[in-house]
Amino acid sequence: MLRWTLLAAVSFILAGCATPEAEILTKIETYPATADVEILLDFPKQSYKTIAILEDRYGGTPEEINARLSRKAGEIGADAIVIVSINDKTVTNWLMIDPYYDAHSLRHPHYRPVKQNYRSVRAKAIKFYLK
Repeated sequence: MLRWTLLAAVSFILAGCATPEAEILTKIETYPATADVEILLDFPKQSYKTIAILEDRYGGTPEEINARLSRKAGEIGADAIVIVSINDKTVTNWLMIDPYYDAHSLRHPHYRPVKQNYRSVRAKAIKFYLK
């Protein structure tokens, strides 16, 4: 029981520190940070330039995911993000359940499958052209 409590506590701490990955598309141009980043589901009719591809794999509610994506987009100077894909994936991880396993002993470790669900949200960070 203590092991599950510790695992849950570490998971919450790591989720709180989660930052989406950003693939910056232009290394030449940099933009000052922006405070208000719009979250769009469709590409705007206004002229824009895609400056980065963002990906968040840390899960949570849609509001938490959008907040992390918009915070990261604001750091790189984007005016808006356009959500382009949402993918749910289930992965099976194998956890060792024998806490007394010794690599030099004749005993073999015992493992247990644990299914984990991941949600990957990809977005384009865009900068609007000034008219």
